[in-house]
Amino acid sequence: MTTTRTVLLGVLTAVLLGSCTGPGAGTDAGAETAPLRLDPSVSLTAAGVSLARSAGLDGRTPSYDVRADVTPGSGKVRGTVVAVLPVGAGAGRVHLRYFAGLPDFESDAAVGAVQVDGRRVEATLEKSMLTVPLAADHDDEVTVVVPFHYTVKQTAPAGLLDSLGGMGGPADVGLLGRREDVVNLGHWFPLWVPPGSSADPDPAGYGDIGNFPAALVRLRLGVPSRWQVVDGGVRTDEEVADGRRVVTSEGYGMNDLVVSVVRGYTSKEQRLEGGLSDVTVTAWAPASAAGELDAVLEETADALGTLSESFVDYPWREFDVVAAPLGAGVGGMEWPGATWIEAGLFGGGLPGMAGLDGLLGDLDLGDLGLGDLGLGDLGGMGDLGGMLQTLRLWTIAHEVGHEWWHILVGNDSVRDPALDEPLAQYSACLVLRARLGGDADPLCHTHIDSAYEQMRMLGDQDGPADRATDEFSSSGQYAGVVYGKAAAFYLALEEHYGSGPVVAALRAITEEHAFDMLTLDQLRVGLGRRLDDPDGFDRLWQRWMSGTHGDTDLGVPATDGLLGDLLGDLPGQG
Repeated sequence: MTTTRTVLLGVLTAVLLGSCTGPGAGTDAGAETAPLRLDPSVSLTAAGVSLARSAGLDGRTPSYDVRADVTPGSGKVRGTVVAVLPVGAGAGRVHLRYFAGLPDFESDAAVGAVQVDGRRVEATLEKSMLTVPLAADHDDEVTVVVPFHYTVKQTAPAGLLDSLGGMGGPADVGLLGRREDVVNLGHWFPLWVPPGSSADPDPAGYGDIGNFPAALVRLRLGVPSRWQVVDGGVRTDEEVADGRRVVTSEGYGMNDLVVSVVRGYTSKEQRLEGGLSDVTVTAWAPASAAGELDAVLEETADALGTLSESFVDYPWREFDVVAAPLGAGVGGMEWPGATWIEAGLFGGGLPGMAGLDGLLGDLDLGDLGLGDLGLGDLGGMGDLGGMLQTLRLWTIAHEVGHEWWHILVGNDSVRDPALDEPLAQYSACLVLRARLGGDADPLCHTHIDSAYEQMRMLGDQDGPADRATDEFSSSGQYAGVVYGKAAAFYLALEEHYGSGPVVAALRAITEEHAFDMLTLDQLRVGLGRRLDDPDGFDRLWQRWMSGTHGDTDLGVPATDGLLGDLLGDLPGQG
């Protein structure tokens, strides 16, 4: 996930200072409960199949067989998931994350009669956590059947001042939401939370919270025929009859299968070249943004190519990039085989900027007189123009980076947000360098450092990065420390060891932990070993990830609380 709070703060500061359904697929009562068997070559490339086999993914791997119906006009979702889970003989219960159950979604979420190995059990739904008891004599692998239903509520567009508050929790970022012509379905069916992972019924913290292992997923989804279905898997069947469209898709080694139900969208696709010649990228946008499809395709293809060369080859046969309505302060959201890009940003604009076009017009930010106010470069906002020009490119590169960090190499983003988000930021730097050459490094520092700098300007304090999402004092501190300081750590590693060794070490990590879960401590130990300097690396890690030296290490000017004071003078802001 990317946060757009940094650039929006920059724009607003410049302005202020210068101007002071029926039965169908999901209601099938006879849902199949046999173990799901998928051919990996359907959704994985040849390189992906090899990587999956090396990881042992064809062994004890969870699977989900999902049948559902979506009625976009009302937002109703009704389905059944058959989950085959390798829980181990000693497990007494199964935890399934059902995000629609969070009260903030106001979705009236419920589940039907839950079964385990063909027997009905008394499951308990507490907010977003479904707890399913297991019999004492169960096998190592159990089959859990969960009927579910809920209503996706309409969501209003976020304005500029909403976005300045930063990203919120799962119900705020756009996981489940709908507008007139699009329905977002992310983490939309019950997903297994393995033992040892965080299983809080009401997960606090910020951003997209997920900790799901790689799995085999098959989806059969019904929608009205005038609507289209875009998902992260590979389409294996599609039927249109009697006013209904029913699609079947599958994904091998995916920790979720995201869905966008859209109407009136246009798409373009591009087949990649070289070692990725069996990968197809498709971009989807409403008519208002159709003119940006070619540019978005190019930016996405460049990111996939660069990061495949840097780490391991992108393993899936398809990748979809979709213009989607997202929450305040969110520029994009990652999924296996797909990404959502905030619709305004996809279209070449800025998220949360509706209504400001007339105010800004063709104004050159250099004409706002910032240099005459004695504020230096406002913590990096002197480079605001470069950030604006590359914001979509950066966002796409960041989200594509998550295909390696959090998806191919999984992690518990509740407990270890400083694992995947900083590495996705660093991945975006690698993409900018490949695309822009020598002009990229200053932009990398601007995109990364300014998140921390503007956190300090709002009055939030530095803190350790290596902690759980709910241990940050605010969304501003979370963004500044995780997306800013912790990401800058990898640029500091380059200065110490060189970019080549750092990228090579990360490539070795992806090869070793592909289709597996990685902890922050495993990352720390693994990088130190691969850089052949465990003790020296650990000192750097402790300083950047566990310490509070951001002001010194990033050279933050003395502007602590400046923007907080300024914004506090706005009506309703203080």
